[in-house]
Amino acid sequence: MNIKRKPVVFHNVISATATCKSEEWFVSAVELRNAVIKSGLYGTGPVIYQFANYDPKTDLADYTFYLPVNAPIELGENGKYQFYPKWEFTDCLILRHADLEEDLEESYEILRACADEFRFDLQEPFYHIYLDVYGGGIIDIYAPITKGRLDD
Repeated sequence: MNIKRKPVVFHNVISATATCKSEEWFVSAVELRNAVIKSGLYGTGPVIYQFANYDPKTDLADYTFYLPVNAPIELGENGKYQFYPKWEFTDCLILRHADLEEDLEESYEILRACADEFRFDLQEPFYHIYLDVYGGGIIDIYAPITKGRLDD
């Protein structure tokens, strides 16, 4: 496994939350992308998502989606969307999860083991950057480091 340590930074990021089944997260991601396009903007980066509060009985989880867009916006009072001029984590462990058929938990365990080895604390839940490649997709898992320095 190739684990990297580097920051992640995106500008002009719109986010939205949804509760959905684990196999249907992409539907909510597409809805966010479509809402962005309808507003006259366009995505300038990949879809980033994070999920928490997974319930195995219902297969539901709370998802938060992030999408970098081409321009800053003013949302005003809006409960559905949030805007971040700069969305950044200065220090992360990153692992590429190339086979979407494999369980993400195995990749999480690898990241946790690496953090333990170097005495880092990681922020969970982790972030996932979905990348379209070769007619399919891969996920880069970003685990922000909350304890440990960049020059460690």
